[in-house]
Amino acid sequence: MQSKKSILFGAIGLTTLGASLAFAGLNSVNKPQENDAALLSQTKISLTQAIAAAEEHSQGKAVRAELENENGTLVYGVEVTSGKQTTDVKVDINNGKILSAQADQEDRDAEGRESRERDED
Repeated sequence: MQSKKSILFGAIGLTTLGASLAFAGLNSVNKPQENDAALLSQTKISLTQAIAAAEEHSQGKAVRAELENENGTLVYGVEVTSGKQTTDVKVDINNGKILSAQADQEDRDAEGRESRERDED
């Protein structure tokens, strides 16, 4: 009876340890455990200011905006739509300058498919 309890508690302990390690590994690899408030405290302009800068630059309306980690650098990522065009705009978190603006990848992929379909007809 004692050995069955030992085996049961040992199995529970190993399962718990394995799940904890898997969870810790997932968080450290796929999603760093960073506090959004701590990240926001590193910015010198607000998200609202970043949206205004992106909308002015792209002459459209923001449909999505978030604080992003671009290759180790924090930036505001803003998607701006004007007509059928959606532009991904990266805004500097310190001064509001536009770092880059390019057609949204999904839009470019859709345009390529439409062009190929027209060519086939």
